[in-house]
Amino acid sequence: MGACPFCRAQTLPGDSICYSCGRVISGATGMTQRVRGEFSRGTSRRASAGSAPMKKKSDGGGIRRRRKKSKLNQLGLVALIAFIFFTPDAREYVLAKWAELETFIMEGIAPAQVFPVEAEYTVLRSVDLWNNDSGIGHLEESIPIPTDYSSNENDEVSLAYTDGTEKQKSTIQKVMNIELRIDGEIISIPKDGLPTKSKANAVITNQGNEVWWPGVGQGSDYCGHGSCVRISMDIPEFSQESVDLAVTIEAKSHSWWHSTRVDGKVEGKSVGASVSRSGTFDDISERGEGTRYVQFGQHKEWYDRNECQPAQPNCSPNFAISGKQSTAPTVVQTAASIEASLPSDLKDNVYAYGRATFDWLNQNVPYDYGAGVQARSGEICLVDGLGDCDEQSNAFMSIMRVKGVPTWYAFGALTDPQFESWQGHGWAYIMIPLSDEWCEDNDVVINTCYVEGSVDVVNRKWLVHTPTAYIDWIEKTPANLIGEYYTGGTMSGIDRVRSFSTEDYSVSGGTWSNKWLQEAL
Repeated sequence: MGACPFCRAQTLPGDSICYSCGRVISGATGMTQRVRGEFSRGTSRRASAGSAPMKKKSDGGGIRRRRKKSKLNQLGLVALIAFIFFTPDAREYVLAKWAELETFIMEGIAPAQVFPVEAEYTVLRSVDLWNNDSGIGHLEESIPIPTDYSSNENDEVSLAYTDGTEKQKSTIQKVMNIELRIDGEIISIPKDGLPTKSKANAVITNQGNEVWWPGVGQGSDYCGHGSCVRISMDIPEFSQESVDLAVTIEAKSHSWWHSTRVDGKVEGKSVGASVSRSGTFDDISERGEGTRYVQFGQHKEWYDRNECQPAQPNCSPNFAISGKQSTAPTVVQTAASIEASLPSDLKDNVYAYGRATFDWLNQNVPYDYGAGVQARSGEICLVDGLGDCDEQSNAFMSIMRVKGVPTWYAFGALTDPQFESWQGHGWAYIMIPLSDEWCEDNDVVINTCYVEGSVDVVNRKWLVHTPTAYIDWIEKTPANLIGEYYTGGTMSGIDRVRSFSTEDYSVSGGTWSNKWLQEAL
C-alpha cells in the first residue's frame, strides 16, 4: 500500500487518483499537475469535496481561509451589482422600469370617474318665473340655440396630409331636435336657428307672449352672442310661469390626448397631443392660419366686465383673464414658477406648460361651493386660492395667456354619468401645436398640424370631452360676446331661476374611466 502525497490517505498499487481527496497521484502527469497546482476541484464517485476526513478537524486555518474567501466572494458580488446599478445606462434602465411600475400602481389606485362612450339624451333648459306682487311682471329672455360641435371648429378637417388625403373631424355633439315649451304649447325651433324668424314675424302664444329666433345683431330684438330664441312675455300678478327649451342631443366621448391612459374606445387619441408630440410657443402662430393666435393668444387681457371705453378715463378695467404684470402679478409669478418647474428641454413645450398648469391648479386651488354672482378673475382666484368652474378656468386661461397660448371659453351644463343631476358649467378650450418634426415624420401639412381641445380643470378632464358635458355655446370673438351670453336678457317685477334637467337618456358603446392622476413630465 502507498499513501496519497496530498492527504496522506492510504492508496492501492495501480491507483492513479486518491479516492479520498480525488487528486491525481501517479505518473508524470500527476506530478506535473501537482507542481503547477492544477488539481481537480470536483468530486469523484467515491470522494467527498473538501479536506480529507483526517484533516477536517486539525486544519482549522483552512476552514477560516475558505470562510474568508466566501465572504470576499459575496462582497465582490455586491460590488458588481452596485457597479452595474450605478453606471449611467444601468441606472437609467432600472429607474425607467421603476417609473413604469410606479405609474402602473398609481393608475390602479387613482380615483376615477366613469363615463359613457356615447349617449343620446334630451336636456331641458328651464326658466322658472315668479311674480309675487301685484302688477304685471315682464321678461325679455334670450336662450342660446345649441349647435353641432366637432373635434376642430377652426378647420374643415382634423389633419391634412401632404399626399392630398385628409383625417376627417369627429362630431362630438349633434343636435337632433329642439323645441320650446311655453304656455302649454310646443314650438319647433330649427337647428342652428336657420332660417331665422324676426320679431315682426314672431310666434304669438295663446297667452299673447312672443317667440322668435332672429339671428345675430344689436338690440333687444336680436341675439347678441350667437343664435338664440328670444322670448317676450308678461307674468300676471301673484303667479308662476315656466319656459322649457328641450334639446335632444347625440354626444360621444372624444380625446385630444395621445396617452395610454385614454381608453381605446375613445376617438381622437391617435392624432392627439402629448409632451413628445408638442410644438413650441413659436409654432402657435404658424398653425391654423394663425387664426386662434390672432383671436385669443395675442391678447394678454381679455373680457373686461366693466366694459371700459377709451373715452372713460375714470373707469377701472375688470379683466376676467389677464396675463399682464400690471393687472395680474400673481398670475405672472405663478406662470414663472410653473415654467421653472419644467425640465430644461420642456420649457418651450406648449403641452408641458399647459399640463403642468392643469395639475398645479388641481393641487393648489380647491373648489369654492359658495362663489359669488360675478366670477373671480384669474388673478383673484389665485390670490384667494379658491374658485369655482368659471374662476379656475379664468386662472388657467390667464396663465396660458402669459405665454401667448390661445384659450377660450365653453359654456353649458354638466351632469353626472347617470344623468341624474345637472349644473350650469363653464370650462376652457386650448390650442396646442404639434411639433414640426412630428408633422414632417407623419406627412401632415404644417398648417393643419395642431389640436384644439377641452380642458375642464375642476372636473380633472384634460383634453377630453364626455357626453355628460352639454355644450351650450363656445366663445367667439370679440370678448364682449361673453357678457351677452351671461346676461341673457332683462326682467322687471319678477324672480327668475334658470336650471337644467334630464327628460330621458340612453347610453351605448360601453364606458371608460378618466383617472384623476398627475402626469409625469
